[in-house]
Amino acid sequence: MAEYALASFLHFSRGLHLSYRDKQRRQFDHRSYDPITIRGKTVCVVGAGGIGQEVANLCAAAGMRVVGTRREVSPGAALPFPFARMESAQGLHDLLRESEFVAICCPWTKETHHLIGTDAFSAMKPGAVLVNIARGEIIDEEALILALSQGKLRGFATDVYDGEFERPPDLRLWDDERVVITPHVSAAADISEHQGVQLFCDNLRRYLDGQPLENVIDWERGY
Repeated sequence: MAEYALASFLHFSRGLHLSYRDKQRRQFDHRSYDPITIRGKTVCVVGAGGIGQEVANLCAAAGMRVVGTRREVSPGAALPFPFARMESAQGLHDLLRESEFVAICCPWTKETHHLIGTDAFSAMKPGAVLVNIARGEIIDEEALILALSQGKLRGFATDVYDGEFERPPDLRLWDDERVVITPHVSAAADISEHQGVQLFCDNLRRYLDGQPLENVIDWERGY
């Protein structure tokens, strides 16, 4: 999933999405590409949990400055590597104002429903690249479509969308060349990972030994 996020950043920063348009037309428009580098740019990781941490690590390895949010931030606490800045959800808009790239990695809860809405898009830098590898409901799609129509975003890549199990994506997103939509495949890979099985076995041993379990769901938080 972290590779999906970084690949999406590179896809739009190099203007590769425009090549599909040129291919359909069978004519190049060199001036429209306007490529940018990701090295030295700032990425905001919304939700610096396990997945967000992996996104941060890959982006930092590519030379990006990493900032992010998490549910709770202790004042004066050391920042987890490689984050240059960490804020609670209340500081999200401040982080968006300084970020050219944004990765949505937080769980979908009552607090994060439509977290990325009109105010968040207004706070984003012009020409930002937004990637969602979390849940579609975290983004207000009407606000997203408005931001695209206003030329606010350089590109939007998403592996999820609001109501993905009930209906196809909104046609306004399908038809926008700045939008890449994939069918919930960002976690797929050519290697077999058995971390879920390993976690089950570890927790079974912990349970039998009377020890606290790992990755226990907090039903109040919703994850």
